[in-house]
Amino acid sequence: MSLAGVVLAAGRSARMGSPKALLDFLGLPFVVRILEALEALEVKTRVVVLGPDAPRIQPVIAGHDCMIVENPEPETGPIASLRAALRALQPLQPGAVLVWPVDLPHVRVTTVERILETHRRTGAVDDPAVIDQINTPDDYERLVREWNRDIY
Repeated sequence: MSLAGVVLAAGRSARMGSPKALLDFLGLPFVVRILEALEALEVKTRVVVLGPDAPRIQPVIAGHDCMIVENPEPETGPIASLRAALRALQPLQPGAVLVWPVDLPHVRVTTVERILETHRRTGAVDDPAVIDQINTPDDYERLVREWNRDIY
């Protein structure tokens, strides 16, 4: 089965105050961390959906083999981004699509592998790691503190 990876990074990041895709997580921007995870999972077809911050994000991901799709209506939410990605993927006809919101850079590759395996068996995903989104500066601070708790 061919698997495509879609990174949803078209939001306005209004509550965060700056593009979430560019926030640092363990030394890399969120969007790069996710692309590297998809590469580690050997997902060959990768799509990044961008919105109003596309000019700032594109140079950061230029070194990664991915298709860039722009969502002209980011205010309509992630469903519009997903639709744009699926339209772009239609000619490739992937067997499945792994959708990864840019505000979940902390989901480990092993967790994604487990999710994919669980989904193949049951069609359901209930891992708490996939619902801990980073939307505000406080959320981001909590993430950084949690991942660096041994340092502080």
